[in-house]
Amino acid sequence: MYRVMWLLKRKAGISHEQFREHYETSHAELGKRYIGHLMLGYHRNYDAAKVRDAAFETPMSVVTDYDCVAEWVMHDEAAFDEAMRIMAEPDILKIFLEDETHFLDSASTRLLRCDTGDTGTGS
Repeated sequence: MYRVMWLLKRKAGISHEQFREHYETSHAELGKRYIGHLMLGYHRNYDAAKVRDAAFETPMSVVTDYDCVAEWVMHDEAAFDEAMRIMAEPDILKIFLEDETHFLDSASTRLLRCDTGDTGTGS
C-alpha cells in the first residue's frame, strides 16, 4: 500500500468548524468524484484540540497551525501519480483551486509521501 499525508491549514477568517464543514461537503466530494476510484481509503483527521477546551491538552500536546491531516491510501505509487495527472488537467485543476479559495490556506499545504511501518494491533 502507498500512503500520502496532506497537512492542511484553514484560511484566515474562518473557524475550524467552517473549514471542516466545507472540506467534508465540498472538497472531499470532489476528491471522491475525480480520483476516488484510485483510493483504497481517504481519511480526514481533524485536530481535536481546535474544537475542545484547554482541559483536552496534555503535556505531550503540540499546538500547530494545521487543522487537518488528510490521508490517501492507494495501491501503489502509480495510483498516486495517476491522481496527480488527473488533478493537473486544466479543467479539473480549476475546479479544485476554486474550491480551495473557500476554506484552505493553499500556500501552507504540505505533502508527505509515506513509507509506512505497521507493528500490528497489539492483540
